[in-house]
Amino acid sequence: MATFITNRFLVLILLSFFFLNTLAAKHFDTKIDSLLIELKNVKSDTTKANILNNLSWEYKLSIPEKANEYAKQALDISNKTGYKKGIAKSLNNFGIVHCIQGNYSKAIEYFQKALKLMTELGNESGISSSLNNIGIVYDEQANYPQAIEYYQKSLKINKKKENKKGISACLNNIGLVYEKQGNYTLALEYFQDALKIEKECRDKRGISNCMINIGEVYKQQGNYTLALEYYQEALKIGKEFRFKRGISNCINNIGEVYKQQGNYTLALEYYQEALKIGKEFRFKRGISNCINNIGEVYKQQGNYTLALEYYKKSLTIYKELGKKSGIANNLNNIGNLYYKLKKFNIATEYSLKSLKEAKDIGAKQLIANAYRSLSENYSAQNSYKKAFKYHKLYKEMNDSIFNKEKSKQLNEMQVRYETEKKEQQIQVLKKENEINVLKLKKHKIQRNLLIVSSLFILLSIIILYSRFLLKKKTNEQLEIAIKKISKSEAELKESNNAKDKFFTIISHDLKGPFNSLLGFSELLIKKAKEYDKEKIIKFGNAINTSAHDLYDLTENLLLWGNAQSGNLQNIPEKVNLRKLVIDNISVLKSSAEKKNIILYQEIPENIYVYVDINIISMVIRNLISNALKFTNSGGKISVISVEKDNLVEISVIDTGIGISEESIKKLFRIDIHYTTKGTSDENGTGLGLILCKEFVGKSGGGIWVESEPDKGSTFKFTLPKIF
Repeated sequence: MATFITNRFLVLILLSFFFLNTLAAKHFDTKIDSLLIELKNVKSDTTKANILNNLSWEYKLSIPEKANEYAKQALDISNKTGYKKGIAKSLNNFGIVHCIQGNYSKAIEYFQKALKLMTELGNESGISSSLNNIGIVYDEQANYPQAIEYYQKSLKINKKKENKKGISACLNNIGLVYEKQGNYTLALEYFQDALKIEKECRDKRGISNCMINIGEVYKQQGNYTLALEYYQEALKIGKEFRFKRGISNCINNIGEVYKQQGNYTLALEYYQEALKIGKEFRFKRGISNCINNIGEVYKQQGNYTLALEYYKKSLTIYKELGKKSGIANNLNNIGNLYYKLKKFNIATEYSLKSLKEAKDIGAKQLIANAYRSLSENYSAQNSYKKAFKYHKLYKEMNDSIFNKEKSKQLNEMQVRYETEKKEQQIQVLKKENEINVLKLKKHKIQRNLLIVSSLFILLSIIILYSRFLLKKKTNEQLEIAIKKISKSEAELKESNNAKDKFFTIISHDLKGPFNSLLGFSELLIKKAKEYDKEKIIKFGNAINTSAHDLYDLTENLLLWGNAQSGNLQNIPEKVNLRKLVIDNISVLKSSAEKKNIILYQEIPENIYVYVDINIISMVIRNLISNALKFTNSGGKISVISVEKDNLVEISVIDTGIGISEESIKKLFRIDIHYTTKGTSDENGTGLGLILCKEFVGKSGGGIWVESEPDKGSTFKFTLPKIF
């Protein structure tokens, strides 16, 4: 399994817990020693409760038991003195420790109690903090709509109070949710908004955290260069301010990038360095995470003995911390390692233990991971009934995490956020407009005074008249520009509508092969023992045909997508047309022989065109393939060329079934899905001619068809000629 992403998530999130109180960057021991000295000298019960709560906060990651002990002492004093704010802080501290340990139901219970008290006190900062904490718990449980709902509530309060640090923390948390959902564009937008605020606050620690988040997005997208750039910048800030935990986190993330790139030697070096720093300030969760990552590297290198040793060390630490999500993840990692060692019974045992731990805390992603591992284990043991059962459970759980309803809720929340953002922008524009109006009024008064006081009336009139003419000319030019923009906008809208329709059609076409693959494969799994060899071969052929259809559709779709995004390389060169046609006919010769079709060319020698050889080869093969598809056995297909001015016109002529005038109008159009069965019942992807039109256009030519039913078809296209 991949490195447990929640570790990195919680390390960053915990920096935002009680974000009003997390600005100090002192060393762990120094901070605690200072608080303990202060505790001995203090006399006020209220102050004592606050110090005890601060001690609980400091111990939350290193020694959770001590964190709970100090929170309890603070709670007892606060209850005794009726100090409600102290009670709420203690409840929040209990909730944080339970959240870190994976006891999410308990964590929610404590945070809700703290929220109720803060609401009674009318303490908006405390309300915002509790809402944020509840959002974190839901996030950990993969309940993303609920998480974002609470983050947005917290964000609203912080915006009202103009609390920039609180706003930044909420934006980061929302960004992390979208990152986990794979919506990297939105995640990046939130992180960059948070980074902008941190820069305004000149908070280096906050800037460093935002850069780590942005680096993580780029890492997930495979943009390792940019990821390393942001991680290194965050690391530089961490070292500058001696922020050990941040340094360890950055170094660990850099190791992750190198692991993703397959540079295991460098990855191991960075993980070891992060582990050393984690041990220095006794950050047990960070230590466990680094040990787990080192195990991952050894697994990738095939050193399963060492990998198992590190996984078990990580598991021991998580058990000491009582961190159930970490325990569940490590158990599953160990199970997967035994799967690699082909010790399927032991692997199954560990996966079942992982499933139990994950179910105890309701961690959906961990439950899904355990289901998937169990499905693989039982399949390897030929226990197909159980394998199918757990695969089905995995699919259901995975769908429950990323289902359409949740996506809809997340989108609605995003729309609300964007609406609020736009309203703020409108208010800013209104203020700017009011200032501009005042400026214009002032200028007008000054101009009028100047005109009245001026002795050169005639000159003033000429100047004013000239300005009028200039303004009129400018307005005319502006009107022309607006018309052009409107036209471009209409064309773009039409193009987008066509593409939307096109993707709807393609998604429908994809379902057919997938349904066949799933249907026939399920029948084979369930009833293979009942079927005779002939029926199994028949089903196998059906699956193979569906797979080929799916491959053709996917390949054409990728080609079209590359062409649309500009990623398709078009490198024209001098190409001998006759040789190019002969080479492509050779590729399709066997297909022609199967249908007893004569395939030949009449291209004169020494005709050269200026094209990308790969792109035009695709066009020629596609047109010949179409001709083969719609030509009956015993037919004939010829490829000829004619020189016309600066172009060469190539024709692919067949004696096939032809095309009606109504059907011709549907060809080459992205917004109309037009495919028909071939003479031997061959299937088409419906994309071939669209790609031909796209690629011929990119090569500087045009394409069209001449045909009548039962009289064959002639597909013609032109290419630039070289003299």
